[in-house]
Amino acid sequence: MKFERLFSNRNIFICATLVFVAWIVFFDRNNYLDSRQLDRKIRELEQEKIFYIHKIAEDSAVIAGLKDSAFLERFARENFLMHRPGEVIYLIDEK
Repeated sequence: MKFERLFSNRNIFICATLVFVAWIVFFDRNNYLDSRQLDRKIRELEQEKIFYIHKIAEDSAVIAGLKDSAFLERFARENFLMHRPGEVIYLIDEK
């Protein structure tokens, strides 16, 4: 009696479903856990792509501005601490 109840159609269906779910979640080549990790990596790379697109746009604007001599002088003074002969530069640290 117990043996027949253990292998009834309903129990076989439940066991097969559990085995299938376990296989998909843990053992399959394209399992759920690896898919989640890859999706996370894709999101990180897309955010990094957006960052670099904005950075390229900023740098392109600076490059376009460097064609102007006034902007070029200002850029050199601010970023490379260049100065004219006889000129003194005081650095102010703004935090």
